[in-house]
Amino acid sequence: MHVLENIRVIDLTHALAGPMCTHQLVLLGAEVIKIEPPGTGDDFRARPYGRFAAVNAGKKSVVLDLKTEEGRKSLRALIATADVVIENFRAGAAAQLGLDWQQLHQDFPRLISCSISGYGQEGPMSSWPAIEWSVQAISGLSNMYMADREDAMDLGVGILDPFTGYVAFSGILTALLNRQKTNRGERLDVAMLDSAYVLACGSVTGALMGGSDSLGRRPTMARYKARDRRLFIAALHPKWLAKLVELIGAPDLLTDERFSSDALRQKNADAFVHIIEQHLAQRDAAEWETLLINAGIPAGVVHKIEETASSQNVRDRNLISEVRSETGPVQIVGSGFKMGQESRTIQASVPALGEHTTEVLQSLKQERE
Repeated sequence: MHVLENIRVIDLTHALAGPMCTHQLVLLGAEVIKIEPPGTGDDFRARPYGRFAAVNAGKKSVVLDLKTEEGRKSLRALIATADVVIENFRAGAAAQLGLDWQQLHQDFPRLISCSISGYGQEGPMSSWPAIEWSVQAISGLSNMYMADREDAMDLGVGILDPFTGYVAFSGILTALLNRQKTNRGERLDVAMLDSAYVLACGSVTGALMGGSDSLGRRPTMARYKARDRRLFIAALHPKWLAKLVELIGAPDLLTDERFSSDALRQKNADAFVHIIEQHLAQRDAAEWETLLINAGIPAGVVHKIEETASSQNVRDRNLISEVRSETGPVQIVGSGFKMGQESRTIQASVPALGEHTTEVLQSLKQERE
């Protein structure tokens, strides 16, 4: 897609949330100049299995030592040419690098500045160190789906970093749209804590009204064991449940006095699931999947990521593309939406550390002249 063609972004972020945001901007055609420290660069470069490549392909890598006056001077010169600057330093650190919003807005009134942090730029928690897992814990997000687990080392699902990046991405698009009306930039303050509550908005509202913060265990909606592997089935509606027991050959199950109502099924949940699984054990999960879907019941084999990623459906939607990197080809995920006939992916390489430093700084010098 080329929706953001001619939009220049100065990317001062590292790790995942910030790079996820700027990755989405690249997918829409923006020029993203990724500023990295000398030596190691973004600390995700050292992560295995393409963690860096997944959210940095197509960007230009420029090495600047922002601890030096020369580095900060070059950064400011780059910002003068940009539409957006984004950082995920600890709160207050950007100002120490000369990126104070008030000054930036005065000098570059059309500039959009976006800060990503754990708990926001102001408030009693703003200075707290933060990563995905600490914010998940503090927000209550991890408690929603891990409350009964006993393994202290099982952290859960890494969803908050990428979602926060997507929140920042949507904010930048909004600010760019607003700039077309006002001709002025905006200050965006994106917090992982806020994003956690946006992600779990339904559960937040429910909990604040005195309800549960999770869906809990439901005997009619579960990842049941079939003959060979697990199979998710959603039979929570009466018509779906009636079809399920008919398909598996257990029509009398709902007249059993233990399971004749929602309340009784919940009370005897383990026994209900055990009987369902006894019948499901007669076939492989994929066979049941076909039967259930044809009957209009939401169901699906519990797959590993790589299984579905290689499916015909994903291939047909052109969601994943292969890009070049220093270590070889890497498959990365494209834009989360399709728009007309525009491509969802990019044909670009993952930048080596500092690969574009000379090119970018020389072009900057030429622009000054």
